[in-house]
Amino acid sequence: MVSKRVQFSPKEVAQSLRVSESSVKRWCDKGAIPTMRTVGGHRRITLTALREFLRSTRRSLVDPDVLGIDEVELTLACPPIARRPSIPGEGHEPTQHDFRSALAAGDEGHCMKLLLERVSQGWGRAEAAEDLITDAMRGIGQAWDCGELKVYQERRSCLICQRLIEKLRDGLPTLPANAPIAIGAAPATDPYQLPTAMVELALRENGWNAINLGNNVPLDSCIEAVQEYSPTLVWLSVTSVADPQEFIREENRLANALDDNMSMIVGGRALDDVLRPKLRYTAYCDSLRHLVELASMLKR
Repeated sequence: MVSKRVQFSPKEVAQSLRVSESSVKRWCDKGAIPTMRTVGGHRRITLTALREFLRSTRRSLVDPDVLGIDEVELTLACPPIARRPSIPGEGHEPTQHDFRSALAAGDEGHCMKLLLERVSQGWGRAEAAEDLITDAMRGIGQAWDCGELKVYQERRSCLICQRLIEKLRDGLPTLPANAPIAIGAAPATDPYQLPTAMVELALRENGWNAINLGNNVPLDSCIEAVQEYSPTLVWLSVTSVADPQEFIREENRLANALDDNMSMIVGGRALDDVLRPKLRYTAYCDSLRHLVELASMLKR
């Protein structure tokens, strides 16, 4: 069967993929599926765009007859791409699938391209990083734990993401001299670099002179940094805690060292319902968006 049609509606594509029409429209609006507009403003998807979408996301049509096409037409003039590992994750958007696979394959340039596409579509830089990098690193971590990725692939992914965050940060406008100061870190025994780097990116994007002290930082040293910088805001990103009792003592000592005009925000997956009530802090955040909302209130 050879189709004479060259354009399809999101509804037709959705029926052929067996997904919701709203999902297809969302992929169109985010650029995952290149889309044309009719004079009346309706979305139309060309056969070429559909081929590229299926190729890049490794999807296939469940019911191609809805579009009146067959597999031969879908693969026609569609060159093969280098095989990349398929990394499962919580994110189901095509761009998230693409980012995870590119990151696991070490394709830093493609990862940066996907992040900048998000930004060009109106996403904040930190928002794009959280959507793609956080999702990808969780999936890669799980794949590594299950033996589906090598150690070097996981380590390489971490380094690539660190550089991606730095590039996103370097693309921000220069901060005014009177920007409020924030400092933060991941505490001692916490080996994770990316969460605290993403906090720095989010705060800088929202007008804070944010200074990331890094990971595995003794909280004694954080107290010294507070004395040097006199920040308005202090953050702790806590992904791993080796000794809960020691961490509680040190975190509370840091909180007690802050002046009354300083706020302390904590977050991270290690701060569970058992640990949090034993800590002193101004606010707890469970996402970058929540952090930015609280930081905006503190900046007023």
